[in-house]
Amino acid sequence: MIEALTLYCVPGVGPGRFKKLVDHFGSPAGALTGDGEEFATAADRRAEKARRDAAPKRRARQLLRRCTEAGIGILVYGSDEYPGRLGNLDHPPAVLFTLGRTELLHGPCVAVVGSRRATAYGRRVSRALGARLVEQGRCVVSGMAMGVDAEAHRGALPGPTAAVLGSGVDIPSPASNTKLYREIRKHGVIVSEFEPGAHAEPHHFPRRNRIIAALASDVVIVEASGRSGALITADHALELGREVHAVPGPIDRATSQGTNRLIAQGAAIVTDTNLKGDSFTVESAPREPELRDLLAAVPAAPVTVEEVAEAAGRAADEVGASLMILEIRGYVISTRDGRVMRTPGGRPVMVREGAA
Repeated sequence: MIEALTLYCVPGVGPGRFKKLVDHFGSPAGALTGDGEEFATAADRRAEKARRDAAPKRRARQLLRRCTEAGIGILVYGSDEYPGRLGNLDHPPAVLFTLGRTELLHGPCVAVVGSRRATAYGRRVSRALGARLVEQGRCVVSGMAMGVDAEAHRGALPGPTAAVLGSGVDIPSPASNTKLYREIRKHGVIVSEFEPGAHAEPHHFPRRNRIIAALASDVVIVEASGRSGALITADHALELGREVHAVPGPIDRATSQGTNRLIAQGAAIVTDTNLKGDSFTVESAPREPELRDLLAAVPAAPVTVEEVAEAAGRAADEVGASLMILEIRGYVISTRDGRVMRTPGGRPVMVREGAA
């Protein structure tokens, strides 16, 4: 452990370089004693020089003593205890600090995240999803923020739940969630890549969000504005090949802008908190009879709205709103010339904004 923390404390060795060094030399100890030229190639000359100083080892001993006294666990990249799913990241945390049941990080996990300014609807759905996921034997991962995150944790408790913080694991963040923090620490696990004593900073949260996405097999966005941090988690999930799901909301509400856009781009829609099966499932057809009948009239090739209406035996001015709902849910897509067609494969492939 001391070798790993020493490498972690070498100036210039961040998460990406730590991974590169451990992968190259086989272990932190190997990196500290390995060939200088190879070390400099994997990191840089400054870091290679710094590894030979006494300061990194001295700081590592202080950090280890502090964690030991506080009962804080340390998981190091490359060790058997380190959550394997985090290794999918380009820059996985070099060190993960933990409090609680670290074994939960190796089991089935689903992330539930969303707006800090959640509506009553969003809070209710988040809590219900947290409870249902635990019933299915999954650990609920979130960021313990106000709103959606906190309610997902509350729904999961006293079952397994993991809170990934933007502060050190010994500092409840936000402080208003201290009671929730204690319950999660008791029944679940608190996780952070930031050292004990570190206070939450704005630039910490994008780093925290990548961990949330990597720990989970599926990520559910309950409510999110158009610029919500939860959308960063969704982006990370997509890059990692995780499944992204979104809960639909009213089109005139700010907290629904992000989730409805995700659905329009291809996120799996969550239409029922009574989840079934080994993973989230996407309905092959809408549950509403009128929408299901209309979808049956939409072919896999582009047609006009009038042609859909004729095939469905309905007036053209009656089907427009229903086709919009089907498009938002991902069952149909519109072409540039205004025609519609059934989505290939049942729903579109998720495409992030700016992608081709």
